[in-house]
Amino acid sequence: MVRGDLKRACIAACAIVLAFTAASPAEPLAYGAPAGASLEKLLRDVVTWKLTPSISLAIVENGKVVYAGARGSADLEKNVPATAQTRYPIGSIATLFLAVAVMQLAAKGKLHLDDAVERYFPAALGSSETVRQLLSPREDDANYDVLGAVIERVTEVPLVSYLYDHVFAPAGMDHTWFGEPPDWAPLASGYYEWRDVFGLAALQTDAWNRKCCSFISTATDLARFDSALFRGMLLPAASLRAMQQAFQSSRQAGMLMIGRQGTPSGYVAGNALFMNDRFAIVALANCAGFPAQAVLDPVLALFYPKAIAANAPSSRAAAVDPAIADLLRPYLATQPEVLGSVRAMTLLSSSASEGFTEYRYLVDFSGGTKTAFIVVGSDGKADGFWLH
Repeated sequence: MVRGDLKRACIAACAIVLAFTAASPAEPLAYGAPAGASLEKLLRDVVTWKLTPSISLAIVENGKVVYAGARGSADLEKNVPATAQTRYPIGSIATLFLAVAVMQLAAKGKLHLDDAVERYFPAALGSSETVRQLLSPREDDANYDVLGAVIERVTEVPLVSYLYDHVFAPAGMDHTWFGEPPDWAPLASGYYEWRDVFGLAALQTDAWNRKCCSFISTATDLARFDSALFRGMLLPAASLRAMQQAFQSSRQAGMLMIGRQGTPSGYVAGNALFMNDRFAIVALANCAGFPAQAVLDPVLALFYPKAIAANAPSSRAAAVDPAIADLLRPYLATQPEVLGSVRAMTLLSSSASEGFTEYRYLVDFSGGTKTAFIVVGSDGKADGFWLH
């Protein structure tokens, strides 16, 4: 897209977003007790444990957005609290928007999934890959940059214009933006965490010039996208099934989970969909390396306790390395008596650097919950410990 087209597209996008914002502001949704209270406690805990400065969470149940909430600080330096309307970069999650657009065009006969890409995008001349092959997820998402160009060639409009008309507007996504956000739509600041201290993360130099990954959004908007998929508002059922190859898949609590995770510099964004149950979890955090499992596991335990119980061996607690736990226990035993005895430990995250590995555990004492950090050298010996 030439600079003039991009500028016009951004102006058009701005006008659309302003219109949506004026017409249907995204109000936070509260879930009924006791589930709502459990979700609120989860958000508080995630911030208290210093896993991230802020967390925004949205839940889709039976195809409907039933909860949206946020806790923590969107900007530590300016003391700006996070709300359900706080925007975060979403990285690779945005490839799902492009996948929907491709399947929409295929359903209308405007392109064919098994055609070579070069038929629609001559710049890819010599490539034998098909549109269908480009839908498959890859590490760098470069294939989705090409698919963005294919969508523009087929529709003869800028990518952002097509997405607003055929994806965002039908789904009611009124807080989603393409490209560098304007001053009136500030982002949560991105951070990294080192030994319980947050520092500002460096911005990616190409953060706003990728067709596939230059979107910002809210957890509520992404939940609305999921809801629209479940309810057939964006794709017919057959097209949705065919598109699922564009999602990363795994099994959680014995259930098939599909989705994407985005990791822009200083952020982690996750969108997990359980298609058979029309259930989805969206979590946005403004800290690099945020352990998404710290949200996913408790939410699944709340909504699917029987499935969690039936698949206990696959739980996060089972990921605790016995050798690391043996190193950790002597330190935990020296803590003040008011904390009581250790009832359980859960691995939250681990990171390796220069011959050392730092493990972060959630420790459930009889007198309260704490986050424990232990650094282990390449010789397998503990080299540091602290408790938060």
